[in-house]
Amino acid sequence: MNNSQLRRLWIVMAGLGMAAVIIIGRLMVFQVMEASQWEQLGREAHTLEVIARPDRGIIYDRNGAVLAANGADYQIGASPSLIVNPEEVATALAPILNESRFDVLAKLESSFPFVTLSGRVSADVAEAIRNLEYAGIQIDPLPRRIYPQGSLMCHVLGYTDFDNSGGTGLEGYYQAELAGEAASAEINISPLTEQQNVIAREGADLTLTIDRSVQQVVEDHLLKTINEFRAQSGTIIVMNPRTGAILALANYPCFDPYEFYEADEAMLLNPAVSQQYEPGSVMKLVTMATALDSGAVDSQSTYYDPGYIELGGYKMYNSDRSAPGATTMSTLIARSLNVGAATIAVWTGTDTFYSYFERFGFSRRTGVDLAAEAAGQMSLPGSELWTEADIGTNSFGQGMAVTPLQMISAISALANDGYLMQPYIVEEIHRNGQVIKHDPTVISRPIRPET
Repeated sequence: MNNSQLRRLWIVMAGLGMAAVIIIGRLMVFQVMEASQWEQLGREAHTLEVIARPDRGIIYDRNGAVLAANGADYQIGASPSLIVNPEEVATALAPILNESRFDVLAKLESSFPFVTLSGRVSADVAEAIRNLEYAGIQIDPLPRRIYPQGSLMCHVLGYTDFDNSGGTGLEGYYQAELAGEAASAEINISPLTEQQNVIAREGADLTLTIDRSVQQVVEDHLLKTINEFRAQSGTIIVMNPRTGAILALANYPCFDPYEFYEADEAMLLNPAVSQQYEPGSVMKLVTMATALDSGAVDSQSTYYDPGYIELGGYKMYNSDRSAPGATTMSTLIARSLNVGAATIAVWTGTDTFYSYFERFGFSRRTGVDLAAEAAGQMSLPGSELWTEADIGTNSFGQGMAVTPLQMISAISALANDGYLMQPYIVEEIHRNGQVIKHDPTVISRPIRPET
């Protein structure tokens, strides 16, 4: 072997040696220094994150009529690279989507791999596009809450937004139960690995105390009365005084839960539980019950009514400005006399009077299963807002605020042997094959059965 051949041999051996060093070095890097990174990449190549989304629970009336269920809107998209004739497709899609042909064409001719051609569209629009059978057009369903009864009991049901979150009413109050719980897991997609199921917790179904037929009659009656008296708003509640079960709850004006986004935000709140007002003379029933139960008066008691009473420096008059003189308790109620109510409230005593009013549930929430319930307002002796005149005005329902639900609950106690029941609107919750039934709940017993 001459010198030239020997030199070439050493060059080859040196090259092989350097290659071996590089290969061994890279193997060290891959298997030792970057082992965790490559292991993660390997796992990602053989795993897929799977998310199972639950269906929202159904809401039924007490007889099984569907009040809220699940449907879908649709979103239209396209892959421009798959569109064979963009001008023809744009011409066909534009009138269906109610979009400009030029806007649709610009999207179809874009360089993006995927474009969105619409927001939410109805099932009819999606079906019309599906029938065109153009390649490259994609129709994706978007979950949407539907209300088969239209605007019936709108404030009771509330609404669900496009993110499947309940707003007001039952949809908001029972959001956790109705929405269920999504489940997710990383699944090994290797054919050599046993596949696992990913199962979401489906939303619970609700059965209400409300009867759809009764609700319809009540809403019709409310609308007729609103029109007759040219009123701007109104509320009717039908409640079983023995249990607190609400059989109907109607408000005017109403809104369409399916198109909640078009309603004024203030209209979405339920006036029956969220709006406070001065109850007026209906409060005389509670005042009389308080005076009778505390022993301040009995059925034979009388008082002298000069037509006014002065308390805390303020004169209070009967609404008709009458001065009936010697008056019985039944006449006081029959003629709705303000002076009489204030008189027996004073006879009852300040502390006793307000302790009864608190037991009747005023100035606190009833605990009804509807979202955004207000507590009402009633100043108590000792607070900076209370004056001596308040016991008089409060006795006939002025100078304080209640919700319609608080008022019907308090009056219902008079028809239920003195028991004040917690109002409720969901009779049963159906979850995972189990039925959770509501048990009537006594809040307090402000007066005796004899009263």
